[in-house]
Amino acid sequence: MSQAAAAMLREAELASDPLMAVDYLSGLCTSRPELASCELDIGRGLHPVKTRRRAAPVPAAGIIKKDIKGRLFSARLNFSAEALERERTSAMAGIYRNLAAAFAAAMGAAVIIALILARSLTRRLKRLAAEAAAVGEGRFGAKTDAGGSDEVSELAASLNAMSDRLLELETMKKNFTASVTHELRSPLGVIETYAAMLLKEKDSFRPEDAEIFRRIKENAVRLANFVTAMLDLAKIERGKMELRPTREDPLALTRDAADFLRPKAAEKQVSLSVETGETGALAEVDRELLTHALTNLISNAVKFTPQGGKVTVRASFAGGKYRAEVEDTGPGLDPGEAEKLFLPFSQGSAAPGHGGTGLGLALAKSIAELHKGALGCGPAPGGGALFWLEIPAKAAEQAPAA
Repeated sequence: MSQAAAAMLREAELASDPLMAVDYLSGLCTSRPELASCELDIGRGLHPVKTRRRAAPVPAAGIIKKDIKGRLFSARLNFSAEALERERTSAMAGIYRNLAAAFAAAMGAAVIIALILARSLTRRLKRLAAEAAAVGEGRFGAKTDAGGSDEVSELAASLNAMSDRLLELETMKKNFTASVTHELRSPLGVIETYAAMLLKEKDSFRPEDAEIFRRIKENAVRLANFVTAMLDLAKIERGKMELRPTREDPLALTRDAADFLRPKAAEKQVSLSVETGETGALAEVDRELLTHALTNLISNAVKFTPQGGKVTVRASFAGGKYRAEVEDTGPGLDPGEAEKLFLPFSQGSAAPGHGGTGLGLALAKSIAELHKGALGCGPAPGGGALFWLEIPAKAAEQAPAA
């Protein structure tokens, strides 16, 4: 305003028209509340310029004077300190509002960006956790996305490399196991055959020699069964075991497996009962593998049931599913023991003193999964243990009555 007023004074001087300066200052004081008053000197001293507004009296302390000097005319602008302070306060309030809005917008943008980054990072970490869990469960070869150049990507790449290496080692182990067990079958068969031949001529030997031959044969048979189980398990793990499904009656297979073990149960004085229907529907199952799994479950129940105990076998075939349950009155299962029983070479707390290799349940579980089914266990309602096997078995046709 001071610069504009100075320019107007110069123009009024050039035009030798003091009224031009008077009109300008009068209009300026009327339109701008910051100006309390204006004074003009056209050679007769400073005199107030009349305005079209009634100005309130302003104390001298509240006036900021600005003198404007020209060659002929001079003026004084009396600014209201209160009005200027209000403008300054209003301007600062506007600045504060803008800063607060900018800060809020920046914080909002930062929160959104942080959420996006956190979600992306969390998703990647969850994938890494899933891969680590898969490797921990033995599913070697599992991989996750290792794209990017940050530390998470480096960790993902290292985890993928570890998974590949573990898969390579696991494959080598399975191939070695399959090769060794396959090579052991022939010499074990020869040992068992010669031991059997010697036992046929036991009258030609001393009794203690015949007892040695019998033990050789029993241990050869036991080792041969172990090798066979190892080989079957290795085949399943390597995907080499193939189902050979035929039309069978699962309920009849259950009764046959129980009948096969009746002499063993009777020898131990354990009651073995079977609860199934007399007839069932034919289903596409692998007769040999399913019978092996059932025989293992029933044999374990008989083995761990004390003298005078009871083993109950139940089987049903309905709704496209075959389910077999084997319940015993043995010592049962300890808490948290159910999961590890189905791992290879793992045995329960009741196993010591009963023999076994810890492969039977693992093989039975693999057979159930090969049939797209499941195998599990839990405590029996009346004490003891309850093992169950369930597989989907689409009925082919009704079996003839027994």
